[in-house]
Amino acid sequence: MSLTGAQRRAVERTGQNVCVMAGPGSGKTRVLIERFAWLVEQRHFDPQRILAITFTEKAATEIKERLIVRFRDRGDLREQIERAWVSTIHGFCARLLRENAIAAGLAPDFAVLDASNAERLAREAAEEALEGLYTEQPEQMRRLLESLDLSTQDDGRQPDLARSLLAVYESMRLAGDRDAGAAGHAGDAFLEARELARVALADSTVGKTANQRIAHSRLRQWAAAFLESRRDPVTLEHFHGVRLDVNLGHLVQGTDGREAASQLKNSVLLRLEAQFLEGWNAGLLDLLRLAVARIDALYRARKRRDAVLDFTDLEEQAIRLLDVDVEVRRETAGRFDEILMDELQDTNRLQWRLIDLIRRKLFAVGDINQSIYSFRYAEPAVFEEYRNGLVAAGFEIDDLRDNHRSFDEILDAVSRTLDGQPGIEPRPLRAARGSAGLADKPVERLVGRGERGADVEAGMVAARIRELVDSGKFEFRDMAILVRALSATEAFERALDRFGIPFLVSGGRTFLEARETRDVMALLAALVNPLDEIALVGVLRGPFFGISDQEIFRMGREGRSRGWYGEFDRIFGRVRRMGGLVAPDLLLASALDECGYVARLPERARANIEKLLGYVRREHRNRPRPLAELLEELEALRVTQSEAEAPPAEAGNIARLMSIHAAKGLEFKVVFVSALHQGPDRRKPVITFSRALGLGARWRNPANGKGQSDTAHTAAIAELKRKEEAEESRLLYVAMTRARDRLFLTYAERGRASGWQKLAEAAVPWMTASDRVPEPSDELPASVTVETAPVERLLEPPAVAGQFDSSASITSVALFHACPRRYYLGLFGRGQGQEAGDGESGGIATGLAVHRILAGEGAGAEEERELAARFTASPIGQRAARARRVEREFDFLLPIEDVVLRGQIDLWFEDAGELMVVDYKTDRDERSSDRHSLQLRLYALALEKYAGRLPDRAVLFYVRSGNEIEVKLDSNALDQARGVVRRLRDAQESREFPLNPGEPCRRCEFYRNRCPAEI
Repeated sequence: MSLTGAQRRAVERTGQNVCVMAGPGSGKTRVLIERFAWLVEQRHFDPQRILAITFTEKAATEIKERLIVRFRDRGDLREQIERAWVSTIHGFCARLLRENAIAAGLAPDFAVLDASNAERLAREAAEEALEGLYTEQPEQMRRLLESLDLSTQDDGRQPDLARSLLAVYESMRLAGDRDAGAAGHAGDAFLEARELARVALADSTVGKTANQRIAHSRLRQWAAAFLESRRDPVTLEHFHGVRLDVNLGHLVQGTDGREAASQLKNSVLLRLEAQFLEGWNAGLLDLLRLAVARIDALYRARKRRDAVLDFTDLEEQAIRLLDVDVEVRRETAGRFDEILMDELQDTNRLQWRLIDLIRRKLFAVGDINQSIYSFRYAEPAVFEEYRNGLVAAGFEIDDLRDNHRSFDEILDAVSRTLDGQPGIEPRPLRAARGSAGLADKPVERLVGRGERGADVEAGMVAARIRELVDSGKFEFRDMAILVRALSATEAFERALDRFGIPFLVSGGRTFLEARETRDVMALLAALVNPLDEIALVGVLRGPFFGISDQEIFRMGREGRSRGWYGEFDRIFGRVRRMGGLVAPDLLLASALDECGYVARLPERARANIEKLLGYVRREHRNRPRPLAELLEELEALRVTQSEAEAPPAEAGNIARLMSIHAAKGLEFKVVFVSALHQGPDRRKPVITFSRALGLGARWRNPANGKGQSDTAHTAAIAELKRKEEAEESRLLYVAMTRARDRLFLTYAERGRASGWQKLAEAAVPWMTASDRVPEPSDELPASVTVETAPVERLLEPPAVAGQFDSSASITSVALFHACPRRYYLGLFGRGQGQEAGDGESGGIATGLAVHRILAGEGAGAEEERELAARFTASPIGQRAARARRVEREFDFLLPIEDVVLRGQIDLWFEDAGELMVVDYKTDRDERSSDRHSLQLRLYALALEKYAGRLPDRAVLFYVRSGNEIEVKLDSNALDQARGVVRRLRDAQESREFPLNPGEPCRRCEFYRNRCPAEI
């Protein structure tokens, strides 16, 4: 394909630094390659006097390979092309530093740390720094940990102090700062507040109504008290004193007092409180600065000891070398006649400073609308400033708007969706391919509705992929499902498997998070230490053995030789004793051979196992170390690093399920931008750094214990929110512009629409919606599942000791608690397989029907629908509807006091950081709340096992009356619930039940034949 006129003008522009604004699909990589070739062919540049900088190793390799093909018939140039400076910026820095290692003060044989090892070294340095400070200043460190708001956020898990400081340290390095500095203020809020207080005090307005008179009186009283206060030192009285408890609506409009109060309450006092926080925690801010400096010193010392550099070191050391050594800078700058810079919008300030030190002529390509790497500290303003500088100097900018990728309808949808949104520069794109001319709409929405909306959405996507491939117009390799975060992929993976669609997940922590990889890592942990009961039970419960939870619990009471360890040793004992004699990858391979696990896996999963074995083999070869240490590093890699799944053999014709970030630079014929209902991660750092204001933090306000930002933190978070909002638009822009022929925007309808969902609804009118999970037709291939082979074993009969039921339902425990005799008689009166107290007649049938409706599994009669609707319309029901994490009819097993409890939680969900467990009741008589409260406490203990923490609230919801009863979950109440289970077990062992029909129950006077009220 020949160059367009706009591309040709950009390639051949001379006499100035060149800025090429290259929209999606405009051929920017081709323009960069053609520029290189034109300089060599037409301008007779030496290929080794051109420096080409790309963003990724893959892009650098592609450019060099295409140049080699271009000059394959020019033997005099091909060798020079092969040795040309075409690399990432880190590759350039490493090459420069190796050539000048002595001048840079580095070991000539220095190594470059990969990301996981750099993270490990930095973490060790941070922990050592904090431990040292705690030893030196224990009181101050305790106060710091108590004062920082590290653990009271409402939006999920927060990082610890070490990780928070490491994030600040990295942002400082990439900003080119070694000193955290002291925070500055944007104006003095204390003086502003005093001036406004004087205005309020001078206002003599009386007001016509009682409310107005009270409000103006309170305002003057507050102003008088505030003017009497002193600024230093900051005391608790200052924090209480800035609270202006005046209803602005009760102040007379148009008065000086109301205007002053409005400014005070909405702006000035908030800034003043932030300044007070800085004063209150001034010593702690100094301690944070000292901690960052200690981390820096220790981390650098560890790297010097090992003669290694991390990626940021490469940039820092290259800049320092060029700054300090004038001769090296002159020689390096003189080595290149022109620098070609790809993806300039993804450059950070440190990288731009490096380029600025050596550039003579710069040819830069980029697109601000595709800047999506702020988590790597990319600064789109770098590109903007470079472009604006050329415009100010009177130079021309090259703008490539012809899109050679997408049909016109797709580009129109992008424009309708995102024009005018924050972060998007208005740049109309022209479709070089013209219109699609298809009968079907090239752009469409797929919408999943109902309680299982996410599963419906995923099923619709899978069904549409199968439909498009079966039509013969597309192949699986033409399909891509793009999501904001890979946490959204699970439903799509299930749906794709169900429809027999081969796929590969890439773009995040999927390799070590894959189920089969975690299975093998659990096996490795058990091989390392069979006394690690968590790993051991995980292996026994997993696909290696497939033992049920009830049997696991029973085995745990047996001796070591016949219990968990004995069963594990039966299959893996021989392999475990090989440890230390063979390489770890061979040890794992032998263990997998013993149980035949890999043979039962689908191809994609087997590829991940091979990738794990390859990683273990490589690590052992490069740095032999104990198996336990290797396992620890694997776990660290799983938590901190992104590593794509391994492609299976013959992986050419497969669909791709990937993050939007991983899709940048790629294109597909059919793109599904999915899970639009999921919003971005709203968590914000507790400690921040900005060059203007230094360190800032979110502290606990000493007056009320609530989290509150100081001045620097407030400013940094406001800037971060602005940048995130802009990048949100650009992320969706990148996702939508990956599509060539068809674009689908898909989501599940929830209680509250996300920002992306609203944009899609406003811009794309063509929609297919459903509330039923699609299933493949009978002709389609069945999904591939991992079969678990039955485990055959002969069990010796247990010794007869204390005899009691090894399992019980929660309802049985609650019935025992309410009336032991009624529970005992129920054991003999129930039918086969029916628990005491179970049944389904009358009111119980109504209750079950209501539960089914609320779980989305039935229609029900009119009365039952009305009862269910009362809960749905309640505040708790509305919170559950919009919750990001929700489970209904949740089955569980819970071991307590040697009894495995089984039950089903009606509803649990997490909303705004609050974990709630709810039990619906259709009882007309609400006097049984004591019995129901016991059930809820046991549910809470079960949820702690599955969710990792106790619920914050437990609520009984009576659907007939709408009454909500809060159930206490303090330690005493939970201990009492465990005690009921213990009494049930003890009563069974000792037969402590009233057997004589005429003898009443010792607890509630219940008789065998009639209740006391009828006697």
